[in-house]
Amino acid sequence: MKGTLCILTKEGKKEHKMEENFGVENPLEKVEEEIREIEERERKQDKAEKDRSKFNNIIAVTISIYAVLTAYVGLNESQVTTDTLLEMDNVVLLQSQASDQWAYYQAKGIKEEIFLSQSKSLAASGNPLTKEIQSEFDANVKKYDKEKKDINEKATELEKSRDEKIKETAVLVKKHHKAGVALTLLQISIVLASVSSLLRKKPLWYASISTSTVGVIYFLTSFLQ
Repeated sequence: MKGTLCILTKEGKKEHKMEENFGVENPLEKVEEEIREIEERERKQDKAEKDRSKFNNIIAVTISIYAVLTAYVGLNESQVTTDTLLEMDNVVLLQSQASDQWAYYQAKGIKEEIFLSQSKSLAASGNPLTKEIQSEFDANVKKYDKEKKDINEKATELEKSRDEKIKETAVLVKKHHKAGVALTLLQISIVLASVSSLLRKKPLWYASISTSTVGVIYFLTSFLQ
């Protein structure tokens, strides 16, 4: 007489129907179980693939933002570099012009001293015939004294302009430094985001966000100089 016997597993969830006359497991149930396992694996794979695709899309957008920021900061850093070099050239030029004026001032001073010495010598001689020459020497002394004052004002003005340019250059150097640091941090952020996409590691993505944030803050603070 044929019939079936139901046997429960230890968990009480799975039944094994066996043929009493043969004592073997029903092959149809085994096939159905394998099909269910395959379907479950496929569902898990599909879900993992969707999650991976979504994460990669987020990474792609993040890297695009980093790239735009990097390009902008790099352009600004190049401009600051150019401005810094120009200001440094202006400092050198103004210093050279001021030095030339002081050298000119010294030359006028030497001439003034020569005419003044000659005038005193003529005055000490007491010769009335030399009064006209002495008057001419005195006139030259006054002329050189006036020229010295004009040269002194011009040289002083050039030195003030030089000092202002030095201050402007110092500000630009700080801007250049901060822009350079910001550019480096943004480039590191791109690398971290790319690696996080390859290794599927979210912590690396979070690290890239933190690094880029610090870079942007560095860049923004350069405008507060």
